[in-house]
Amino acid sequence: MGYGGIDMKTCSEKKRFGVLALAVSGALAQMSAHAEDLDVKALTTPTNFVELGAANVSQTSAKFGEYNGLNKDAVYGIGNFSVQGGGAHDGSDGTRQWQVKGRDIGLTSREFGATIGDQGQWNLGIGYDELQHNLTNTYQTPQQGSMGGNNFTLPANFGAINSATGQPSARTLNANQLGAFHTEEVSTTRKNTSFNAGYIFNPQWSTKFEYNHLDQSGAKLIGTGAQGGINLTGGSSGRGEANNILMNPTNYTTDTYNLAFNWVGDKGSLTASYFASVFRDANNSLNWQNNLETGASACVGVNCFQNNSMSTAPSNTFQQLNLIGNYAFSSSTKLSGGLSYGRNTQDASYGPTTIGQPNGTTANSMQAGGLPQSSLDGSVVTTHADLKLTNQTTKDLVLSAGFKYNERDNQTSSNTYKYYNLGGLAAGQAYTAVNTPYSNRKTQYDLAADYRLAKGQNLRLAYEYDDIKRWCDHNAVAGAECVASPSSRENKLGLTYRLKAGDSVSLTTGYTYSKLDGDFNNTYLSPIGNSPQAGINGKDVPGFVAYPYASRTQDIFKAGVTWQATEQLDLGLTGRYSHDKYDATLGVQNGKTTSINLDATYTYSENGSVSAYASWQNSDRNMQNQGSNTATQNWTDKLSQDDQAFGLSAKQGGLMGGKLELMGDVSYSFGKSGYSTQVPYTSGATLCSLSTQLTCGSTPDVKSTLTSLKLTGTYSIDKKSKVALIYLYQKLNSNDYYYNGYQYGYTPNRVMPSNEQAPNYNVNVIAVTYTYIF
Repeated sequence: MGYGGIDMKTCSEKKRFGVLALAVSGALAQMSAHAEDLDVKALTTPTNFVELGAANVSQTSAKFGEYNGLNKDAVYGIGNFSVQGGGAHDGSDGTRQWQVKGRDIGLTSREFGATIGDQGQWNLGIGYDELQHNLTNTYQTPQQGSMGGNNFTLPANFGAINSATGQPSARTLNANQLGAFHTEEVSTTRKNTSFNAGYIFNPQWSTKFEYNHLDQSGAKLIGTGAQGGINLTGGSSGRGEANNILMNPTNYTTDTYNLAFNWVGDKGSLTASYFASVFRDANNSLNWQNNLETGASACVGVNCFQNNSMSTAPSNTFQQLNLIGNYAFSSSTKLSGGLSYGRNTQDASYGPTTIGQPNGTTANSMQAGGLPQSSLDGSVVTTHADLKLTNQTTKDLVLSAGFKYNERDNQTSSNTYKYYNLGGLAAGQAYTAVNTPYSNRKTQYDLAADYRLAKGQNLRLAYEYDDIKRWCDHNAVAGAECVASPSSRENKLGLTYRLKAGDSVSLTTGYTYSKLDGDFNNTYLSPIGNSPQAGINGKDVPGFVAYPYASRTQDIFKAGVTWQATEQLDLGLTGRYSHDKYDATLGVQNGKTTSINLDATYTYSENGSVSAYASWQNSDRNMQNQGSNTATQNWTDKLSQDDQAFGLSAKQGGLMGGKLELMGDVSYSFGKSGYSTQVPYTSGATLCSLSTQLTCGSTPDVKSTLTSLKLTGTYSIDKKSKVALIYLYQKLNSNDYYYNGYQYGYTPNRVMPSNEQAPNYNVNVIAVTYTYIF
């Protein structure tokens, strides 16, 4: 039920731009910075423009071009345009207006749109946009099949991998096997087509309709497990999983519909709407051949492969009814709120549950005794309600009270599934698992008071109470608790003081105290475990509490000051410190985060300015756990993270008789993280000093350093024409030991290498554009 008809790809791609993507997108924005200025100006004085140009990228890098489309060593076209007209724009008495626009034509982030409407009556619009997420260009595989497909096969003469029978292992592939490896550039692409329409019946009533069709193609990497030639129901037992990294297809479509009716009165407004999202996956399985044998009697020879399948994302439908509104009882008292009711259903058939044995022998079912039903038949109901009351009690005091209610009621039935492990139990002995449909309810209350102490001085006091309940409507194991933490309560109290000392200095400082009290059930039943029932407390050591559910106290301090030292110089400084302390015998014990940000701007002339910034952030998290059921054998782990960034930018206009403007900025960012694990009770062969053990000590730091330089020059040929020259340099150095386990010769014996590399690049981009305004 993890999709809910929502554009999950869009969410996951846009939420992790980070320093790198922001720097690249900033460069592209500079390429058409003057076009952006025209868009703002068009609000009052509409203009038309066309911008054409080209950009040359010096190096192929999926990471540099992760979202901007500049992922190849190539020349790209640049195009932006906006053309508009109608009576509302040409100075006549008409109210009709239209616009056609496009951006980033020539790149995989291109978008187009067209609108037409009669001001105060109706409007229509269509749109199209693309976004390609480039994931990697260093992934290698011997599997044959195209990215975006769901069937992968091995070359017929690839041979088996089985060190137990004298065959090569995944660490010692022969020349023929190594020759089958090839590089695949892995990416996902979304294509959005949209339509919207609106109509105003009268000053009180209006309606709006929006439709969006999203096509998603490409693939994301996924790890797979396979049995490796062992007969699950025969007389042999598995030795472990054989693993591959494959291209999991993202062949999805999502259609969303939103229909709303709006009413506006003298003292309030109301909107009623219907929203629907229909998600469809063109595939129901990912299929591949496996040759990583795990048994001493596994077959040897040509085409000695096993056919495997795993499920892909299930199709589902989400529908929701919404009602939002507000009402002013008086000029000082206002109420706003909303209600919504949604239902998410998923009834896609289960994927294949068989493993085909080598050389055409009988396939084995992974399900002991068959499935309890042909599909999940999932159903989740979501309910939301919120209210907020605001009162201007006096000219110096504003009071507010709010309420929020969110419930996710998972009404899916619970069933027992018996399955064969890929390597752990004797052949013919099945594991037992129970799906536990998880539900939760969050109720939140908040109160706030804003009081003006004196001119330029304000004090805000805020209180918030959150109550969360967690449960399962259905559980196939009678009487068993399905959640680790059935409930938790959190109280927050915050105080903020603001001071504006004249026109030059503003100060803000605040403190927030939070206390979370969580209930934890150490006897809850994990849904997966050995027959006949799952593991108590998720098979964790007694006393261990996962930190999202542990009781804790939190202190947060914030302060910031802005100072206009002179008419030319502005300074800003902000800081934040937080400390968390968890009430858990085992698990996360405490953590802290500190950050400081400094920025300054100096305007030395009417056409020139210089800006600089610096930021630093550090965080630590400390955990304690147990190596055995003996309380004296505790080990500790510390995670530390450091991030630093510096930047300098300058702008100078009015050159060459006011025709030339220069802009430039340079930035540097550095981040690192690492773990330190101490096991004081170790001895002998497991001493931390032995690098071959990896049982304790400090891991190598994961590091990332980004240097960026951007220079832009814009020359106005005349009032209607401009040319711009842009230069961008970026260098990324990253080092992550995580990638070591992907390399040939260093993987476990039954893990196929993919040879992916940590992203590093050194890229130069030169672009030139011409803009014509008409």
